[in-house]
Amino acid sequence: MGSTAQFVILGMLSKEPMTGYDIRKRVKTRMGSFWDINYGQIYPTLRTLEKKGEVTKKVEIMENRPNRKVYSITNKGLNELKKWLLKPAEPESAKIETLLKVAFGEHLSKDEIIKHINEFKARNISRLEDASNIEKEMKAQLKKNEKYFFPLLTFSLGKSLHKAGIEWADTAIELIEKHKNFTKLYENGKNKISKIN
Repeated sequence: MGSTAQFVILGMLSKEPMTGYDIRKRVKTRMGSFWDINYGQIYPTLRTLEKKGEVTKKVEIMENRPNRKVYSITNKGLNELKKWLLKPAEPESAKIETLLKVAFGEHLSKDEIIKHINEFKARNISRLEDASNIEKEMKAQLKKNEKYFFPLLTFSLGKSLHKAGIEWADTAIELIEKHKNFTKLYENGKNKISKIN
């Protein structure tokens, strides 16, 4: 049926016509807590969707800067989006590199592992602040336009995930600090690496 990227793009264009840049910016600000799409996916996918007749492109001539390519969804594209929306969602998968590093934490000193966890916490604090600011803007817009209702629903989960990340980081650091045998774990991990080398 196609890649998820095509449906992200069709979904964004179902709201209003946009350029590839606009799509990337909207996905990052409105869906960044649970989805990402890059320019390397956007532009080839837009070309494919245009060939399939699911989007149309209008070139806006600009003075003193590159022309804008504005894409709009067609009825065919809207039908494809609706078909995809009705299908069951794929099981969620989380890829959190910090947790990978923690999983192999016996090869890190206490300070090194705590540094990773603090960086993870800082990212979640920053994302929570960003999400809260965007949520405020969207709530203000919701009074004028109902189209912001469903994006606001996604923000509540995104905020909860960031709060959970912050809470986990605090708990993990506390447990590491209290762990009586942390140094022994680290020494065992270090010894394993030196034996391999």
